Amino acid sequence: MQGRAYFEGILDRLKRWVAPLLGGGERPEAAQTRKEVIDLAWPTAVAMLSDTAMGLIDTKLVAGLGSAALGGVGIATTIMWLNYSIVFGLMRGVKVRTSHALGEGRPQDGLAYARAGLFLAVLSGTFIWALSRDATWLFVRLGIDPATIPYARDFLAARTWGAVSICVISTLVQYRQGLSDSRNPMIAGILANVINAGLAWALIYGHFGLPALGVRGAGYGTAIAETVEALFLGWIVLRDRPAKVSLISQRQALRDVTSLGVPTGLQFGMEMLAFTAFTAVIGGLGTREIAAHQIAMTVIRTSFLPGVAVAEAASVLVGKSLGERDLAKADRVTRTSIALAAVFMTVCGLGFALFGGVIARQFTHEADVLRVVRNLLLVAAVFQLLDGVTIVLRGALRGAKDVRVVMIIGISVAWVCIPGAAYLLGKQLGLGALGGWLGFVLETTIASTLFWLRWTRGSWRAGYARTEVEVPAGAVVPA
Repeated sequence: MQGRAYFEGILDRLKRWVAPLLGGGERPEAAQTRKEVIDLAWPTAVAMLSDTAMGLIDTKLVAGLGSAALGGVGIATTIMWLNYSIVFGLMRGVKVRTSHALGEGRPQDGLAYARAGLFLAVLSGTFIWALSRDATWLFVRLGIDPATIPYARDFLAARTWGAVSICVISTLVQYRQGLSDSRNPMIAGILANVINAGLAWALIYGHFGLPALGVRGAGYGTAIAETVEALFLGWIVLRDRPAKVSLISQRQALRDVTSLGVPTGLQFGMEMLAFTAFTAVIGGLGTREIAAHQIAMTVIRTSFLPGVAVAEAASVLVGKSLGERDLAKADRVTRTSIALAAVFMTVCGLGFALFGGVIARQFTHEADVLRVVRNLLLVAAVFQLLDGVTIVLRGALRGAKDVRVVMIIGISVAWVCIPGAAYLLGKQLGLGALGGWLGFVLETTIASTLFWLRWTRGSWRAGYARTEVEVPAGAVVPA
């Protein structure tokens, strides 16, 4: 009986702690804000999970071709996503502009921003496609194992036949999310996954009368699936296009999108480069360290997705609130989003701390690697909360159009703390991957602090603060 009472007491305290998030004892506007964030975030999280699943499916299917093929596909995928990350950042300009237009009562202008984004998407996708026709020279310059180069070259060339499609998908997803629609992009992502799984399997190994194309089959299957996804989203946009015609010229729309998208694209690309440099340093510390790093990153990646999804929802709702000139609501959205992301990521962190050894043994049984993975997951448990805060504040500040300061802070902190810690603590001081991961703690601590100060005290707030209506001298004010 005493044990049961003790357990019930713990549950009661837990319920009181999470009551504000679950709707207990809070104001109606807070409950409504939380509902809006969750309604936008969960389909976004599912869509992001489906994107991850598409890569995992390709990896699993290609594994049957041997380690050289698997390594080549992994290298090509890394190079490909480095290019795409810049485009994905660029298209955030479409979402922010659309959400502000929606808040200001001119949703038809969102379509003008989407058209500007499509123009940029076709240009970007064509450029990536052209660069990827034969990237042998790049893989040689990077010092890639010669045995993997043919596979990396063939997969990249095949997969990037969908380069224009994936850039178009990014544009249309950002546009629909800017209109507070995250469910249709989720449906499109799930549809693409179903097509990719069957088609890639058939084209890799030659089933259903199709040729056995090996790694090229995996690339072609995914490219076709992405093209279908782009067409589906295009149909949704045409179906739901507003009756009113936008009065914004395409030149102005393009200027508006790039003014926000270019800094964000640069930030995404430079941060990806910082992480690539970090991985290169860790890779030079020995097979045990890089293996442990890859396992730990695979484990914690799932904890990022809901946090990023909440941040994307915050970006939309902040943009819409500021379009309505409601700074108080934007603050409420940001606080609610931080709480949701922080609770989820803290729970994940506790799981890493308590069950890190059990989790690590699902990937390896080498004692030395297990020990390093366990230590890395303990570090991850420390920075999970701060990472959730950082991710959400970045999204909220993008929604406030404060992209240049976010870019400067994000790039500076990432390059100093991530590859810097890997080199100084990991390599010079001999702490290995653990030293590099301690840089994540430093990075999230500094970034979350600076972003919070920017959100609460930044000069951007002056443009949205409510001002009292001035009464001219001598005017008669009605009683």
